[in-house]
Amino acid sequence: MPEDLALLYRDYKNVSIVKEATGNIENMKRTRKCCGPEYTILSGDDGMTYEMMVNPDIKAAGVISVISNVVPGALSDLVRLLQEGNRDEAQQLLKSLAPLFDLVTVKTMEKTPYGEVLCRARNPLAIKTLMNLLGMPSGKCRAPMGKMTPAGFEKVLQAACRVQADSPEIFKPLADFFKVDIDERLNAPAYREGLCYEGYF
Repeated sequence: MPEDLALLYRDYKNVSIVKEATGNIENMKRTRKCCGPEYTILSGDDGMTYEMMVNPDIKAAGVISVISNVVPGALSDLVRLLQEGNRDEAQQLLKSLAPLFDLVTVKTMEKTPYGEVLCRARNPLAIKTLMNLLGMPSGKCRAPMGKMTPAGFEKVLQAACRVQADSPEIFKPLADFFKVDIDERLNAPAYREGLCYEGYF
């Protein structure tokens, strides 16, 4: 075993970690109470990370993030700020990221010839759609997931436009690394082709 891997194994082989994604704060508190202070709790829900890390009865250590596939630096900064106890800056960053947190599952009511249908675009469909829209290589979702519905895609687009309008610094690292113009990709119809179904799905 290489030396660096041996050191990593030595440091983490006895660590107990749980990804907490129940969305139930009381359940998370019970996990902490039952497992004690040495147990590492990681948020499995981007949007609850702040609350889980600042709650003294949970004390989450970080997040296993979906949105970090798009904005890894911003999510890392959020966790770092909370670890440092800088809640004011963390709250500002949380507000900037909030529109993206709603994309983990996108719900829409779709009209079909047979009536209205509730459609849930589950993770990772909306995130991969956003990545493709912004110019990040991500490919398609594996079957049985297909594409976003037009209404679902509109929610993805609106969330990205809101982040870009209110907090352009969030997407700037992405733009710099992939050499893309975020405003162009959000506004030019050509970049939307093939990212959602046309008509009924």
